[in-house]
Amino acid sequence: MNAIILYTRQQGDATSFEFNVFDNQFATENLAVRKVLMAMLQSVRHTLTELVIEYNDSMLVEKIGAKRAGELLRFLGATKENSQENRSNDVVVSRSFRAKLTDERYDYFYNLTDIAQLSHYRLKAGDEDRIVFYFTRYLQLIAPDQKSHDAFLNGLHSFSLPYKLVPIT
Repeated sequence: MNAIILYTRQQGDATSFEFNVFDNQFATENLAVRKVLMAMLQSVRHTLTELVIEYNDSMLVEKIGAKRAGELLRFLGATKENSQENRSNDVVVSRSFRAKLTDERYDYFYNLTDIAQLSHYRLKAGDEDRIVFYFTRYLQLIAPDQKSHDAFLNGLHSFSLPYKLVPIT
């Protein structure tokens, strides 16, 4: 297996690790990609408190079916009260919501078989992004400190996932 490419950038004390889906040429359901997400989750689990989900109704229904989509969104914390519509020219193009990241919701992300099941999600520590998946373009970890930085790289190693770090400025 070739090494996965992770673009890195320092953001103060934090380090951003970006897994670009196109550059790495893996399908989002590939085990290597899932292991990247798992290592990210493990490295910052102790800091995660909330999630923000953005989705397109028809894309989600096409991917997992109407019944399962509704069940999933309710499970992840979507309610009428916390959901908002994102519009373009008076047409709803997506919806988003913010909810508490419970242990069960953490497990959902940890056990995802396709990291692109949801189009756009952010796992947060308060208001700070920690893990971001953005529309099949990239998966990003913002490791807030050296401990999380090392835990992520050790997680990749424990999953026998070779990687190459490419610093960007």
